[in-house]
Amino acid sequence: MMSGYGLMMLLAATFGGAAEDGGGLAPAGGQTKTFGIAISGSAGVKVVAACIVDWGDDVDVVTLKGEVPQTRKVEAVGIACQIKKLGNSGRLLVEISKNGRVVSRNASSGSSSVISMSLQ
Repeated sequence: MMSGYGLMMLLAATFGGAAEDGGGLAPAGGQTKTFGIAISGSAGVKVVAACIVDWGDDVDVVTLKGEVPQTRKVEAVGIACQIKKLGNSGRLLVEISKNGRVVSRNASSGSSSVISMSLQ
């Protein structure tokens, strides 16, 4: 299970607060990478997302809900996310970066849709 400090860091990054180490989350050890998720799109588009964060020795589920734009950064062994656009109109764009380099870019428009990604 996660320590109290780790949980505070996770919540700070998840809800956009400033963490003592600059907002990034890092597990105690292992082969970690820095993953970034940038969710943007048409004005007023709302999203809901759930990500499984693999810390190496533990796994947590991180969620977010709100209007675009949304950005998150986490240091972990791996990450898997599903991002759902709510509503029938507007455009959704999701960019995933690994160690500062964009490795995936997905877009959708029209009726509600889901973008899934997984990186190690």
